Amino acid sequence: MHDDDVISKKDVLARMGISYGQLYRWKRKGLIPESWFIRRSTFTGQETFFPKDRIIERIEQILRMKEDHALDDLAQVIHQTIGDSMQITPSSLARLGWVDDDLANLCGLDGKNLPVDVSAHVLLCLAALRRFRKQNLVTREELSLVCRTLDKASAVGSGLIDRLTQEPAILHVLRKCLTAAGISAEISLAVIAPESTVFDPEIELIDSVDLVDVLSRLKLDLAEEEA
Repeated sequence: MHDDDVISKKDVLARMGISYGQLYRWKRKGLIPESWFIRRSTFTGQETFFPKDRIIERIEQILRMKEDHALDDLAQVIHQTIGDSMQITPSSLARLGWVDDDLANLCGLDGKNLPVDVSAHVLLCLAALRRFRKQNLVTREELSLVCRTLDKASAVGSGLIDRLTQEPAILHVLRKCLTAAGISAEISLAVIAPESTVFDPEIELIDSVDLVDVLSRLKLDLAEEEA
């Protein structure tokens, strides 16, 4: 993770106007994943850093929701199960601001004429695409590849969302340059793999999305919309 992608604990507390105690209380409740607390050596010793966009987004949501929900309720929301069979209405999508014609089209939907119910799998796909597009590092063709990869993963076994409760996974967009007979070509890959996966050093990692984190955000968004 590059330095620009992380933020120190001190800066998080100052920027978000929260205390050390609040931050670690939310950690104990499971509102902020243990894996987000990254220990690094600095010239002053060991310091804690966080993935910048994810920690800011999560704290903003906790601060919004804690006025209407107890911390234990928010923790229960994050840990509750969203299954592959779950459906959500287009009106809920609209209130959440999730309706996006371009991303809907990539997921095989008509953004202006959504079906009566949208599956949890499609919602996960939309959420992953939004994360990738936010960083603006992947092409539209690669976003389409992400959709096809998620579709294939969802068709295997018990379904992707059900498996994410047991098998945390990262969705990576990769590129590799191939050269043969004096001709070069770049190919793109979308791979769902454990966080510890090591790729061929000739493969360039373009961007990654933590699917369990995306699912947690979906749960909080749905709980906030219902409040």
